[in-house]
Amino acid sequence: MQWDDLRYYLAAVRAGSYTAAGRRLGVNRTTVGRRIEALEEAVGIPLFHETPLGHEPTRQGAHLLETAARIEAEVEALQARIAPSVQHEGHVRIAGSGGIVAEFAAELLAFQEVMPRVSVELLGELDPLDAITYRRADLGLAIIRKPPRRMAGIEIATMSQARYGLRGGKRARQLGWGHELDAAQPGQWITANPSGDAAEALGLTTFNSWPQMKQAVLSGFGTAKLWCFAADAEPMLERLDEPDPRDDYPLWLIHRAKAPPSPALSGLIDYLGKALAARLCDQTASRASSS
Repeated sequence: MQWDDLRYYLAAVRAGSYTAAGRRLGVNRTTVGRRIEALEEAVGIPLFHETPLGHEPTRQGAHLLETAARIEAEVEALQARIAPSVQHEGHVRIAGSGGIVAEFAAELLAFQEVMPRVSVELLGELDPLDAITYRRADLGLAIIRKPPRRMAGIEIATMSQARYGLRGGKRARQLGWGHELDAAQPGQWITANPSGDAAEALGLTTFNSWPQMKQAVLSGFGTAKLWCFAADAEPMLERLDEPDPRDDYPLWLIHRAKAPPSPALSGLIDYLGKALAARLCDQTASRASSS
């Protein structure tokens, strides 16, 4: 059994396909397949089986995966001791509920200044759970009560929503969420504003992502319930009522439970976990002290 074969197996599980793994490793899919076949021959067992969600590690493959992840961590730790100037490298795809990930561009920029060899791709996905399940994303910024069992993650902070409008602007026009977001996030945090059929029945102008809705309110299009941590930081916006606790939702950083995070992903999770918690909790404390 060779470490390089284990490394290719880790990459295939994390990426979700030989093609995607090859892209990350800088080789073609045939090379990835050949390496994993060699590993299966060396251990004498199949490492993948077919599931409704695609290929997943077998039970024995999951045990091997845990060992491979520990070896990888030891190699990374050794490299950090003998060559501390060598940085992690890799590529991480991020999806956020309703496009909320765009709100944290400053934190992502700060991360890339610390780890410039880790490239970050922001996806236009509306549902991070779906994107991670089907391996389109590696990391999700998910506005959910609790992650499903197939996901692992950390809870960052609870976010509140309140109604906002352009300072000095018109108040009559209410805005809502569109059918696309209503289908992607049914019955969840979007219920703070009318959505889908309900919004259409009211004749509302609707939007299908957080950046669209926030910009619409900033442009004086109308009023809507927005995330307080972001809207309170906009001097052009005015809060029109107090948050309703029923609209509160936690923000989670989530990833696939069955795929050990790569060093690049682990580094991003550690960084964002601290940076986002600091931002959200600081703003919550500031609002409490000023009220």
